[in-house]
Amino acid sequence: MQKQILLLGGSSEAFTLAQTLEQHPRFKVISSLAGRTSLPRKPVGKYRTGGFGGLDGLISYLQTNSIEAIIDATHPFASKMSQTANQAALTTNIPILHLWRPAWQKKPDDNWIEVNTMQEAATALKTDHSPAFLTIGRLELAPFLSRPDLDFLVRAIEPPKKSEQKTQLTPQGQEQDWPENFTFIYAKGPFCYEQEQSLIQKHNIKTIVTKNSGGPAAYAKLDVARALKLPVIMVNRPPKPNGPTVATPDEAITWLEKTL
Repeated sequence: MQKQILLLGGSSEAFTLAQTLEQHPRFKVISSLAGRTSLPRKPVGKYRTGGFGGLDGLISYLQTNSIEAIIDATHPFASKMSQTANQAALTTNIPILHLWRPAWQKKPDDNWIEVNTMQEAATALKTDHSPAFLTIGRLELAPFLSRPDLDFLVRAIEPPKKSEQKTQLTPQGQEQDWPENFTFIYAKGPFCYEQEQSLIQKHNIKTIVTKNSGGPAAYAKLDVARALKLPVIMVNRPPKPNGPTVATPDEAITWLEKTL
């Protein structure tokens, strides 16, 4: 009898792990996606999309589906989901593992201004940092509305939505409702060095604002910033989740084989 594994996905590592687990004789994986984009990348095997309905909803899902282990392979900044998963695991006595990819490390020639929140990032930008390239997605743009003195190039997978106005506060979602100092472009990584260099030079970017997501898919812009001597406002990660943590899908498989 295969053991049911709930894989909280969203990261590239989650897709790799789902593919491996789908072929594993001892485990059956169910991937869970947040559903924040209209056309999400679909993992191999069985999957679900959308929230669980808070802690109680997740507990109910674990029990109803006879889940025997949880692997949290969400984005490093999805701290709320990781905390909820920890609470659910503790309540149900189900083992949980966090797949936490290593953060980017500052190199000698990097000009990073490290901050802990998006509000700090908006405050840290100087007037001569304009235009600024915001590579933080579409959900955390609100703090930058306080900087009408700067121009922003925003890259996101898809446009802001009306339904996100509670997160964004103002404007009311759609791109056309944003101030004129915000320009939006839509693309999904990974991006190579040449692509990032061309984009940054085309828009005469003076600084980059990004999260320390780690991994290779979004790293090229940092190589370009280093080469062009551009400052980078780097938003540090939230604290690492409590509980056992590994850095790679292979290590996650090893943990599962030893735990179950």
